Amino acid sequence: MNEVSLKGITKYYGSHLAIPPLDLEIPKGKFVTLLGPSGCGKTTTLRIIAGLEQPSGGELTLAGKTVYSGRDSSFVPPEKRGLGFIFQSYALWPNMKVDKNITLALHQAKRPKDEIDARLAEALKKVQLEQYGSRFPSELSGGQQQRVAVARLIAARNSILLMDEPLSNLDAVLRTEMRTELKRLSRDLGATTVYVTHDQVEALTMSDIIVVMKDGVIQQIGSPYEIYHEPANLFVAEFIGDPRINVFDGILEQRGDRSILKLHGIEVVLEQVIAREGGPVICAIRPEHFNLHEAAMTNGLAAEVDVIQPTGSQTILSLSTKETPITALIPRFVETWPNRKVWLEFVARNMMVFDPKTGKLITATATAGTRSNAA
Repeated sequence: MNEVSLKGITKYYGSHLAIPPLDLEIPKGKFVTLLGPSGCGKTTTLRIIAGLEQPSGGELTLAGKTVYSGRDSSFVPPEKRGLGFIFQSYALWPNMKVDKNITLALHQAKRPKDEIDARLAEALKKVQLEQYGSRFPSELSGGQQQRVAVARLIAARNSILLMDEPLSNLDAVLRTEMRTELKRLSRDLGATTVYVTHDQVEALTMSDIIVVMKDGVIQQIGSPYEIYHEPANLFVAEFIGDPRINVFDGILEQRGDRSILKLHGIEVVLEQVIAREGGPVICAIRPEHFNLHEAAMTNGLAAEVDVIQPTGSQTILSLSTKETPITALIPRFVETWPNRKVWLEFVARNMMVFDPKTGKLITATATAGTRSNAA
């Protein structure tokens, strides 16, 4: 069952079309992330779901109830949609203590006092703020204020949660902790969560489903695995991945029953035949999918190690070649390279090939066949 349904939703600002007709179905109980660069329409879409923006056309239903219809101009205001919302700015009342911030909506709904007290205690415990209920927001750190906003959602027990870049103001360590907390919150409440971010790490680590957007248009909907390993087009491939994917101009040749890529003086025999005529293509390979050799190889691309960036469990190598700079990733800690010369082997099963005109993926990497179903 779909908990959130957008059908033909559009949004104009004056004569500017910010959201072309958009169709999106969000299943009940899933954690769905709207991901894309600034100005792609993800926050506008979230605000339309929340009722903070009124669409210019289309239809929006929440839990089977129509909350907006362009046909009869019906519009349900945000306070009557039963949604939980975490803003980037926390949105706490500065003149109210933590306990009042968390329970304000419950008081307004005239819930019994015992129920309010029980929900408050549960919420404070879940975010580890049991001793802070009598403090004002100004007496808390940024991370603690964000946890108060999360506690407010826990206490409200909404079935649909909307989150607009809630972690962008936190430091790196706390951001990692809060990713875990928000994902746990969504799971424990059994809630349908719509999360907006431009941070691909947040999207990949937290989501059941990722919706990648560009210029108000959905580029791809899929699991984190599908978005990373089977990008629908070059935009998705380049937007997802840190370090970014390496992109090369290449030539596709068909030799009998084989499809061969030619790029920078080397040839890669693809594991699957591409059903199209030969000609220019765009090739891409992720930094972790190279094989690096310190001995010369006949069908390898010669490169020099330029910059070494150890990150702890991995090391990023910035390589220079005669044709183009390349980024490689090796799964170990390296501070120096004994010999600056390396040869890069392009592994066929890891190559992605895109149409140079449409940018669409022609063939996926074979790593898709090794996907784990472990949960």
